[in-house]
Amino acid sequence: MRLYKFLSSEHALQDIRRRRVKISEIHDLNDPFELLSCDLSDPNVRLVILKFRENLAGNRGLLCFSGAWANPVLWAHYSDKHRGMCLGFDVPDDVTQRIGYASERIPWRKPDEDFMSHILYTKFAGWAYEGEVRVYTERTEEDNGLYFADFNEKLKLKEVIAGHRCCVERSEILAALTSYAEFVEVRKARLSSTTFEVIEDANGFTS
Repeated sequence: MRLYKFLSSEHALQDIRRRRVKISEIHDLNDPFELLSCDLSDPNVRLVILKFRENLAGNRGLLCFSGAWANPVLWAHYSDKHRGMCLGFDVPDDVTQRIGYASERIPWRKPDEDFMSHILYTKFAGWAYEGEVRVYTERTEEDNGLYFADFNEKLKLKEVIAGHRCCVERSEILAALTSYAEFVEVRKARLSSTTFEVIEDANGFTS
């Protein structure tokens, strides 16, 4: 599955050079309702869910991706107002899960495996523009208080797309990719003239 990560130019180049991407910690995610998508009006239920969340956050984190890169809102929110980049990765289907979006909280039921999985992969409908696909992963080595997932066969960099306001030259991106044995496509984005989408610039970095 091809998945996309939106980043500032600085962080994108660092990740390319170091062959890694930051793991998001559960307590540091944008959505304050993360893993709290069910009805918590019962105090006992709330305790169960909060304990579940705390246990998961203790040694797990998230890699958050989008299934597409054409949405200008994603570029605005996560790629420095279109001045950043989008990294495209090939990730095995069996380690990914698409997020479902709901306008109302999930009714509580027996906390079996299916129900807890439902909570893990449900967010408020207001986030639906992200088209999020996520990978839960263990946090291991810490680097200055942060955790990273290394590029490998299950996280293979395949594309670098520079935003339409990105000032990084193609040559600098290619220099960051020098040590990569496999081909990584480098593209430039532009705004579509006919739709509200971000598309590839056929003129590349010369426009």
